[in-house]
Amino acid sequence: MSAVDITLPGFNIMHDVRGNTSGVVMSLAGNQWFVIDELTRYLNNRGFEVYIETIPPGLVKERAMGRALRVGDLVINLRPEIVSLPPQMLSGLNITESFDYVENELAIVYTNKAVNDWCDLSKVRAAIPNPVTEGIGALFRDLYNEYCGDYLNLVSEGSIYITKIHHREIPVLLNHGIIDAGVVWTTEAKYWRFNYVTPKVNKVGRLAFALMPWASEKAKELFKELQSNEVKKIYEKYGFKWVGKT
Repeated sequence: MSAVDITLPGFNIMHDVRGNTSGVVMSLAGNQWFVIDELTRYLNNRGFEVYIETIPPGLVKERAMGRALRVGDLVINLRPEIVSLPPQMLSGLNITESFDYVENELAIVYTNKAVNDWCDLSKVRAAIPNPVTEGIGALFRDLYNEYCGDYLNLVSEGSIYITKIHHREIPVLLNHGIIDAGVVWTTEAKYWRFNYVTPKVNKVGRLAFALMPWASEKAKELFKELQSNEVKKIYEKYGFKWVGKT
């Protein structure tokens, strides 16, 4: 029986929550959101129904620790069976097994005049990811402290905007002329087709898939499938550097 459809553009649409709630529950770091449609189709073709949410890593970790997800008035209590996080954020979580799978570099996207260096962000209207909820935000904070000086001085600038939930706010701000530049992953800069620079002094982010102790047998099978050469090809198609074994 088909689902009752209440989809309405501008109202009943969620971009970060998708799939079948009766399937394997996955909570993934949000910077791979543009991979998920193709990944879902592949997994469906392999016989897996999946529910996938793509949210900031800090929130993924909270989901793995038992917190529900709220979108407006909708509360999702499904507990993730598989999560995707920066490897260092798996610390403190009760997991069965994990493997690193992709790497990514930071980039500066811009509209008009190129911003070629991290330190030059202080001279323009710029948006940077939230270091509390996002791995990319923490990486940029550390990079700025090491290379440019005091990060706190940067964020105290009236021209600097820190994202509220997700750095997918940045392309919207850029397209509307609200900012001149922003910090994103290189894969996202390519996907959005923005002008971008990857400064020589940079930081590399890595992601790991982890299987939770309460995972179903189907989730365990899917976890093995995530290590396949086919999944590797999907991620590489979108510019990720695959570091996992296949």
